[in-house]
Amino acid sequence: MLYNIVDLRNSKLMKQSLTQIHAMWEKFPTVQQELQDVLFIIQNSLQANDKEVEQALLDMFRAGGKMLRPAFAIIIGQFYPGNTSNLKHIAAAVEMLHTATLIHDDIIDDSPERRHAPSIQSKFGKDIAAYAGDYLFAATFKTLAYHTDDMTLVRQATKLLEDILTGELTQRTNHYDRHMTLADYKEQIAGKTAALFVLSAQLGAANGDAPDEFVDLVTEFAFNVGMAFQILDDILDYQSTKTDLGKPTLQDVREGVYSAPLIIAMQDKAEIQNLLAKKDRISNDESIQLRDLVIASGAVDEATSLASEYTEKALDYLAQLPDGEAKDTLITISEALLERAN
Repeated sequence: MLYNIVDLRNSKLMKQSLTQIHAMWEKFPTVQQELQDVLFIIQNSLQANDKEVEQALLDMFRAGGKMLRPAFAIIIGQFYPGNTSNLKHIAAAVEMLHTATLIHDDIIDDSPERRHAPSIQSKFGKDIAAYAGDYLFAATFKTLAYHTDDMTLVRQATKLLEDILTGELTQRTNHYDRHMTLADYKEQIAGKTAALFVLSAQLGAANGDAPDEFVDLVTEFAFNVGMAFQILDDILDYQSTKTDLGKPTLQDVREGVYSAPLIIAMQDKAEIQNLLAKKDRISNDESIQLRDLVIASGAVDEATSLASEYTEKALDYLAQLPDGEAKDTLITISEALLERAN
């Protein structure tokens, strides 16, 4: 059963919020409240007929997250306002889709943690995790179906879901590939990360009567934000201290997932190639050695330059958007994301 926001706030269904909204949104109280509404919608959607699956999903959302993608949908939707309730439901669909991909990632990678808490697959088992991810995929498209009459919108979502899956499959193809190139990496993250930012932007724009030129601009903006965001995230792995190194760096390298700094550094570097040849048998000490070799090679600086190229493109497209509060908010958030240190 579907409810509007007023129903949700006053209903016994909503005894408490799933989680506190990330502190980054305190500077943007309007966005913060709308993201709270998005969480209300998501919680109301988590009514599986299996209590373990439902509990697993509640735990996942209670672990928190920045909710960047639904925020982008909401803010971009403010440039050419449409139905506010539909926009929030669309943003909820984006967050559910994103979470479903994370759950399936954790199953594939056998990840013990997600958002500083036990992953669903480690706490409940892979069967429950698979059902939870599938449930969210179904909830995503059910929400879209009830909150848009635009079949083009649904087709866009389906196409971008295919792009996300293609990114995952590309990553699988690239596992332990010591000859992987930056072009391979860009293709991989274009699907895994940038596609979901693009979906958020396009869904937000499509909720109102946005002109084609605006949709094109926010699509390019979102793609470049997504690319820069992922590269910067990968760089952070190599900027950790030796004490907190391994968690994602050691894990990713052991799983054969290579990111920009490592890909740049490993070209024709025998010492790095020899360490990577150990695959999942690489030790903690060897991971630290690998990290130091990557940093010493200057590859982190090269990866940072690559991220900067995407950042500049994103901000250039953003500058062309119509002036107003939505644009100001988007600029502030984007600059914070693209200059972040953690």
